[in-house]
Amino acid sequence: MMSIAFRCAVAGIFLGAVSPLMAQSPQSAVPPQQLTPAQIRQHEADVLDALDLSRPALAQVAVAWKRKDEVAAVKALAAYLRARQSVQWGPATDSSQSLTLSPREKQVADEAVEGRLAGGGNPYTHQFPRGAMDWHYNATYHTPGMAPDDEWQWQMNRMSFWYDLGNVYRATGNERYADAFVHEMRSWVAQCPVPDHAANTPDSAWRTIEAGIRMGGAWPDAFFAFRRSPTMTDDDLLVFMDAFLDHARYLRTFHTRLNWFTMEMSGLYAVGALFPEFKEASNWRNDAANALAEEARKQILSDGAQAELSTGYQNVALGNILKIAEIARWTGRTAELPATYSAPLEKGYEWQMNIMTPDRTTPRINDSGRTYLPTLFTQMAVVNFPRRWDFKWVASDGAAGSKPDYTSIFLNRSGLAIMRSGWSRSDNYLMFRLGPLGMGHMHQDKLGVIVYPYGRDMIFDSGGGSYEHSKWRQWAVSTYSHNCVIVDGMAQNRATTSPDAWHDSDLVSQGPIDGHWQTNNVFDFASGDYNEGYGPQRLRPAAQQRDVLFLKPDIYVIADRMRPNDDKPHAYQARWQLLTTNTRLDKTSHALTTADPGQANAAIVPLLSKGLDVQAVSAQESPEILGWNIRVYDNPRRVPATTLLHTQTGTGPKLLLTMIVPLKPGQASPVASVTPGVDGRSATVTYTDGCRFFISAPGERGITVKETLANGKPGRTAVAGVD
Repeated sequence: MMSIAFRCAVAGIFLGAVSPLMAQSPQSAVPPQQLTPAQIRQHEADVLDALDLSRPALAQVAVAWKRKDEVAAVKALAAYLRARQSVQWGPATDSSQSLTLSPREKQVADEAVEGRLAGGGNPYTHQFPRGAMDWHYNATYHTPGMAPDDEWQWQMNRMSFWYDLGNVYRATGNERYADAFVHEMRSWVAQCPVPDHAANTPDSAWRTIEAGIRMGGAWPDAFFAFRRSPTMTDDDLLVFMDAFLDHARYLRTFHTRLNWFTMEMSGLYAVGALFPEFKEASNWRNDAANALAEEARKQILSDGAQAELSTGYQNVALGNILKIAEIARWTGRTAELPATYSAPLEKGYEWQMNIMTPDRTTPRINDSGRTYLPTLFTQMAVVNFPRRWDFKWVASDGAAGSKPDYTSIFLNRSGLAIMRSGWSRSDNYLMFRLGPLGMGHMHQDKLGVIVYPYGRDMIFDSGGGSYEHSKWRQWAVSTYSHNCVIVDGMAQNRATTSPDAWHDSDLVSQGPIDGHWQTNNVFDFASGDYNEGYGPQRLRPAAQQRDVLFLKPDIYVIADRMRPNDDKPHAYQARWQLLTTNTRLDKTSHALTTADPGQANAAIVPLLSKGLDVQAVSAQESPEILGWNIRVYDNPRRVPATTLLHTQTGTGPKLLLTMIVPLKPGQASPVASVTPGVDGRSATVTYTDGCRFFISAPGERGITVKETLANGKPGRTAVAGVD
């Protein structure tokens, strides 16, 4: 059985890339469920030919196969595999070991017995006629009201339900579960012969990442769960073993890059470790381990980010690279690995700690879901890097170890400015993204921010939703759904491909990023620029500069300087995506306050209101999508949220100056009034307690804030980034 950590890495997040829409015909003719006797003999011969028959443990097999007695050779090999103790696979065993089954495990196993299968992360299940599996069928193409989703069929072919079949069989010994597994395995081998090319297309059962995931997880687990079942014949055992052989040869020949490559190589290593009896096994292990040792140094940037800049795929890559180290420990092969195999990955976990939100998750950057870091660090980081006391602090949620000795940080290769008031669950937090797109799974959201007021996810990024073919997915990865500025109704459109991606600064930073970073006890400051294309034609009507100031511990100020490239009028619209529909918009000041009882809230206050149009929209689908949270395979897939729009139109440079005030549970907005300055670049904000803030965005860059206390004495002062 694979470790919980690795299973989470490959099953707890949607994987892969969106492919072109594929037309499928409805399920009709029953595909083959069984192999012919001749096909079975060929599978067995392939296995026997691939074995290292010089191994003493295979002496009986060698004698029988040398005299071409296939029946005797198969019988001897099957007996050896059933009795073999030389290879251990994590906690996987052939007995129950007092397994405690969850109701969900039992449900999934029972559904699999009846032919009801789900497409991995997509929770929708499809009822195949019992005894008539179709591994190329995609239920989402034939279900009214469901958006087509190639991931459904791909992820069905990861066989995550085999874990549940195996665990329930171990716990109960009921052969109906073994019978279901054997039937599914036979039908898959009959329908899915190994291709002679990298079959990374819709409808494929052999996408290279599925091949890798199967080998590192559900298939080895099933081998140990069912190898001694009386339902699994000697023929079945060798057919299954030959499928492993096919996978290893396929993965050694066909592989891709980035997180896919880590899955492909970890699967290749797994087969070499699970079946060292194959003549090619040591080559598979060495090739995979050396490739991922090199890949770790390449993919993990100097600040710890994986090159795709996706918080979800960060852990897919890290988990799969470490999977080889984990399998090596299980199988006693640690000495085979390069001495510094795991070392580059320490920085990858440090990066996640650096960006950790108050609720102990990673912010959703590019395609990503939620990753709860205490669980992840317990399973992975602490195990592999036991000397990191800050990792132990994360893993224990502050109960042990030592918290980091800093709060805010700028990560200069991923281009992330993290501004926090502290490390508690009720602290204020802002993430400002001013770096490149990333090399995969990218969103068009440069200069976007997310804000957690007093620990609550409020000004949010949804993570892109699921990989379905729909307008919702398109919206969720675009600038329109992020906390960014659009120009003339057009979203950012940086090129997502390159003939030389590793040397394209739009995709991966080529050196340290200048974020104009300043941090001290009073404030944090960062600044970034967007001067690339907007809209389908990548027009360049204007350039944006966004400055972000955090006046510690409880005020954020954002200045958006919009500089047109001509003398025509343009419309600049700052969007704020709010994870609530309970809001109050003041018609006079244009300030919006979220108003959820008993929870932290926020006030979003525009400081330069002359000519500014302000609207708050929830759950709108037409004429454009506004006010939604697009979720990753949760039901329902989308829930209403709020999109706050600040629109300024005109010729010449424009400045959007916004103050964000975190509010504690039960706290009303402290903003009593806003008085814009005559210079058009400043405003004075007066609080209800008499405190005043002079806020200005002077010059070409930078923000100034000067606080005057209610008694007239000076308070906090920040002069940040001013040219």
